[in-house]
Amino acid sequence: MFRLTTLTGVGNGCTLPHGEATRRGVCLQQHVPSYKNNIDKFKAEKIDSVICVSIKYPNVVDMWAMNTEAKDAIEFYGDPDGSFHKSLGLVKDLTEPWLSFKADLRNPRWSALVVDGRVKVLNVEENPSEFKVSGAEVILKQI
Repeated sequence: MFRLTTLTGVGNGCTLPHGEATRRGVCLQQHVPSYKNNIDKFKAEKIDSVICVSIKYPNVVDMWAMNTEAKDAIEFYGDPDGSFHKSLGLVKDLTEPWLSFKADLRNPRWSALVVDGRVKVLNVEENPSEFKVSGAEVILKQI
């Protein structure tokens, strides 16, 4: 079963790669693998955790995490109501007016460096199909 988790009390540092939890595309093929493949470099930089947060239900994120084959390297969390992403100003409401019963909250692909619970670096992709500023290689240079 899934439990409520907060991101307060983060240790020496963590990176938060994020993308939409999909079974294909940039997130699955590039974004998450960039962190998985560089996990030893993050550890060498004394980064405590690499965490992926998605505006999805935890069971959806868990299935997606299994598809990435990165669960041993990255912690995956669901943000079903978008409250975490709202606190960062990273929510887009794509709800159609005629679908008033179903919210469709999304967020851009992004990464952040968090130190002692504070966001020190925030990289946000401008276009959903791009992978220019949110990859592991970029944030490793920013540590």
